[in-house]
Amino acid sequence: MKGPILNIFLKNPVPGKVKTRLAKDIGEEAALEVYQALVEKTRTVCKDLDVPKVLWFDSYLPNPSDLGSWGHSPLLIRKQEGKDLGEKMRNAFLYCFQNGSSPAILIGSDCPELDPLHLKEAFQILDHKDVVLGPAKDGGYYLVGLKSDTPELFHGIEWSTETVFARSLEKLQWARKQVGLLPVLSDLDDVQDLEYFESNGILDWKKNGY
Repeated sequence: MKGPILNIFLKNPVPGKVKTRLAKDIGEEAALEVYQALVEKTRTVCKDLDVPKVLWFDSYLPNPSDLGSWGHSPLLIRKQEGKDLGEKMRNAFLYCFQNGSSPAILIGSDCPELDPLHLKEAFQILDHKDVVLGPAKDGGYYLVGLKSDTPELFHGIEWSTETVFARSLEKLQWARKQVGLLPVLSDLDDVQDLEYFESNGILDWKKNGY
């Protein structure tokens, strides 16, 4: 598949394996419901973007009939490969580039504030920049996009810390990459985040309450 492509990193919906920080406060089953609501919101955001999409799952490949509609563009399902998050992300990008797809964008499902305009803007930025990042308020990033392999971005980073974005930007500057930035958005990681998104009508997740 030539041209732009969107990658989405997902976890298989297994209690105790998703939103583990949140699960400490609301329980594993409720945390799973939150995660499924986040995936559904992500699917809605991506659905109308007219580019091929790759769903990358962390442990096993699900039945395609369980995925719902991700739009009318081609959809691929693959398993994440690598020892840590950096290696998994780089391997996903390499898969795209080796198959002729560029530019490539990668998102997760933890950002309820993400909307279709952010995705469109990211692809537009890559028309004239090497890299695009969507910084998150917790110090990470909710989106990364590349036009070509950028190995320095995926090693020497302490993942899941508040230094991820700053360290990534530093590495890209050392590598003399031109970087474009999206607006700062909030991820959903803990119970305070959940209460904020729920009270502001951004994420409606409750089936049974907690």
